[in-house]
Amino acid sequence: MFELNLFNFAQFTDQGLSLLGTLFLTSLSAKTRMYGFLIFILVNIPGIYLLVVTELWWILAVTPLWLFLNFKGLWNNFQETRRAN
Repeated sequence: MFELNLFNFAQFTDQGLSLLGTLFLTSLSAKTRMYGFLIFILVNIPGIYLLVVTELWWILAVTPLWLFLNFKGLWNNFQETRRAN
């Protein structure tokens, strides 16, 4: 039977935000893609909780690279939006 606890809530939040972020990242609009990058940054919060609870903490070593790539993409989309206006 389904039990509502912090772990299950984190899983649903992680997967739901990932799906929404992927949808936004496939957009042709630079502004919408920027929102997709912001969603993926928010996905990092429940993702870290899940990694610690499931003892996959070694994946956290890659998180700085992942954040760098997200911020670089966010910055590039911001610049593209400014040039379009």
